[in-house]
Amino acid sequence: MERISELIAGVSEFAGLSEQEHLELAQVAIRKSYERNEYIAHYGDVWPYLFVVDTGLINVVKISTKGRILGALQVQPEQVFWSPTLFDEGPLPAALEVKEKSSIYLWHGSHILPLVQRNPEALWALCLMLMRRIRQASDFIEDLSFQPVAGRLARLIIAQFEDSTDIRIAREQTLDEMAAMIGTTPVMVCKILSRFAGEGMITVNRTEFEMTDKTALEKIANLDSGA
Repeated sequence: MERISELIAGVSEFAGLSEQEHLELAQVAIRKSYERNEYIAHYGDVWPYLFVVDTGLINVVKISTKGRILGALQVQPEQVFWSPTLFDEGPLPAALEVKEKSSIYLWHGSHILPLVQRNPEALWALCLMLMRRIRQASDFIEDLSFQPVAGRLARLIIAQFEDSTDIRIAREQTLDEMAAMIGTTPVMVCKILSRFAGEGMITVNRTEFEMTDKTALEKIANLDSGA
């Protein structure tokens, strides 16, 4: 009982609950153990639960229809996962994969939501948690869109150096022209050029390019070789 009480106290969304409510949660918690590579739940499951990791590591994995892993959120010891099914009764949008041998404490939504709904502090903490998740999703989507465009831009830059023995060349194309050549926007070209420069692959100004790390640039170009 002591360990589950400790975990409950560490969940920010439960911070505003009373000691009695913490005790109620501890009494209805279900402890489950899993081996590595097991699944707690699969994509599409109607799974209205919340869990806190006691030991181990859980991956929240999104997989494409072709079997490609699109992204993974890790839930580590003393961290919490709220299933979206708790709120809309819809299917789980990702799979819950056990990355390491793990133990979790699990609650059904019928035990959690009534406590949270009558507690403004808990509701506010839940809102903040959801905002963090939205920002993480936004960053992930941005990275997905960045990778193929970055590969095309890297190839374009490398191609411009093919007929030169110098590490510096004149910058002859505008952002609009470069964007048109790789099928994106000038804003995205500017953003990726800044990222390349920040990571030490190129230096760039209004009049010239300098390729400072061709190997790194080629690696990015090859990551999108199928585009």
